[in-house]
Amino acid sequence: MQVATIDRSKEWTVEDFLQLEESNLPCELINGEVFMSPAPSFTHQIVLGNLYDLLRAYSKRNGGITMFSPVDVYLDKKNVFQPDLLYVAKENLAIISERGLNAAPDLAVEIISPSNSFKDRNQKRRLYQKFGVKEYWIIDPGNKTLEIYDFSVEDTPILYLVEEGIVISKLLPGLSFNFSELFTR
Repeated sequence: MQVATIDRSKEWTVEDFLQLEESNLPCELINGEVFMSPAPSFTHQIVLGNLYDLLRAYSKRNGGITMFSPVDVYLDKKNVFQPDLLYVAKENLAIISERGLNAAPDLAVEIISPSNSFKDRNQKRRLYQKFGVKEYWIIDPGNKTLEIYDFSVEDTPILYLVEEGIVISKLLPGLSFNFSELFTR
């Protein structure tokens, strides 16, 4: 068994990041720092799978594409993210390459855990906004909450649900589902 070690004495670039060995663990480059995470929880995976099914059906109807992690999203020379789920609209499919996305997706979804909550709510939220993500969803399975940020409006959630409620998206017209459906096993 090989142990991953990360050199924290330097600022990493995309070129350095690409030299890492392929891993099943989520690995991201945020402002020149490499972060690795353990495998997600069971509830995380249930929520991810259910949301993927809903967004994939939407994608098929509208010509976009939905992908789940791990998929590298190259934002600049010091930021490579792996959102839990992402959506690219039909008109932006050219950003997809064999190695991942060469620009920000239209929608990025992060399903947070206690270990990554601060990073996803702060660092990544600001960087997603800076690099052109149109909508950012943060799902907190522990508290059963959903925050939807529409970055074309402002940097506060336009939709905030606790445990249940109808999810709608300005970015994805016609998509509508009950938030509690995401937790169904």
